[in-house]
Amino acid sequence: MKATRTDVARLAGVSTATVSNVLNGSNKVKEATVRRVMEAVQQLDYRPDMIARSMTTKRTMQIGIVLEDVINPYYGEVMREFELAANEKNYFVNICTGLHKLDSYFDNFITRHMDGVFVAALPYKFQEDKLYYLVERGVKVLTSGNVNADFRRVSSIENDYLTAMQDAMSYLVSLGHEEIAYLSGLGRDLPYDLRCTGYLDMVRELGLSCGDSLLIDSAYPYSTDFAAGHACAVRLLETGKPFTAMICGNDLMAMGAMKALLERGIRVPEDVSVMGFDGIAMGQFWSPSLTTMSVDKATFGRRAFELLYSNIVNDTTGYYKNKLTLVKGQSTGPRTR
Repeated sequence: MKATRTDVARLAGVSTATVSNVLNGSNKVKEATVRRVMEAVQQLDYRPDMIARSMTTKRTMQIGIVLEDVINPYYGEVMREFELAANEKNYFVNICTGLHKLDSYFDNFITRHMDGVFVAALPYKFQEDKLYYLVERGVKVLTSGNVNADFRRVSSIENDYLTAMQDAMSYLVSLGHEEIAYLSGLGRDLPYDLRCTGYLDMVRELGLSCGDSLLIDSAYPYSTDFAAGHACAVRLLETGKPFTAMICGNDLMAMGAMKALLERGIRVPEDVSVMGFDGIAMGQFWSPSLTTMSVDKATFGRRAFELLYSNIVNDTTGYYKNKLTLVKGQSTGPRTR
């Protein structure tokens, strides 16, 4: 016979309200009581009826996360911590890869009555008004990478790419580099790649003679994987313009770019220094190990859920800017030519 909440309460020696508070992740219940309730839940194999529960609480305990590129390990590390934090509050996470047009995903979020959604895909993949339509239909929204979002209606968590690019450029200049290229898998006219904006700002601020001639961007459909980094590096080499360092939009692109350099007998870092963004674990096992502007992805993922959860529970939007840290690998060194 299926166990009920009353059965759990009786076995744990608490009220049914206390059982509800524990299962809802309330911090108002003493730890000893939480342990008794959870032991009773396990002993009775109690499984709450989420449909019946949602009719009472007006919440489905489901949220979605839409990723920019599921192939990039960066998003996997963020997603893992986001899901762990969500599970602690008894939320089920629906993961969408972002490989297709996203407008249909957003319509599904509404029909499935999701409590909220974390949109980590860039806005060129969907109509921005869809975000606000979600909110109007009761689905709370957290964005990342959307600098044009209306933060009065949606929450936002962003990496501080402007400051990170300043740090990256300053580091390379301190090593004697002046001809510094930037390889972006996105278009220079897109407002979403703040790394590109930061690069151009630093070129002007530092008075680098290369100007924007070493900025290699891409066209739609955009890609930021190994192949994109390799292709951008080949295009840079084909210009014939001198450069002694390059920064890539992410670590995958940096690894692809290094392969293109090595294929042409260009040594890293003896001839060209290479930097990436994100700080994925793979970069430290690459050869040479990658210098990168690293994101604390566990903190980012957990903070993302906390922002979305606060919006769901308190009906208030929030904003968080995440700092990046310079991690020095073997792919950068002093200018030698």
